[in-house]
Amino acid sequence: MFYYLKGVLQHKSPGLVLVEVRGVGYKVNLPLSSYETLPEEGKEVKIYTYVHLYEDKISLYGFLNEEERDFFLLLISVSKIGPKTALRILSKNSLFEFKKAIKEGSLSTLTNVSGIGKKTAQRLILELSGKIVLEEKVKSVEETLMEDALSGLISLGYTHKEARGAVEQALSSCKDKTDLAQLIKEALRYI
Repeated sequence: MFYYLKGVLQHKSPGLVLVEVRGVGYKVNLPLSSYETLPEEGKEVKIYTYVHLYEDKISLYGFLNEEERDFFLLLISVSKIGPKTALRILSKNSLFEFKKAIKEGSLSTLTNVSGIGKKTAQRLILELSGKIVLEEKVKSVEETLMEDALSGLISLGYTHKEARGAVEQALSSCKDKTDLAQLIKEALRYI
């Protein structure tokens, strides 16, 4: 029904936001993990949504990215897992941690979520283990080098913003993109 809402964040509280879109206020339930990364009230926000219809009640669930929303849809496809339980699952663990728990069959991680007992955890593992792909991000040499150089400059007392700008400039002018010491020396010229 609604793919996403883009509007002004009027109110936020843990688990619930109010988004005004062209004069209409939408009350959206969202996981605690999304709440922590919301912008300030009065700022624009884009929330990917799922509309749940149950007898005489309509509920709107929201997520800050499509991956989280798609995983929510996967969770509610499991028998006896409703939107509220799926929201609790996403609030308790990061997406990667939960997917890892499913892949490894970790009952203890799954049963840490309120409302998930041993049988439900086993059902989640059984029904989702073939549908979940763990995507571990492999960092490039340049990304690793940049992170190490940033850490080095920050430990020398520079702010994150100063260090990042200097390292980015140094990366563009540095000939050897694998030498950390050389990159830090070059970055110091731009601070």
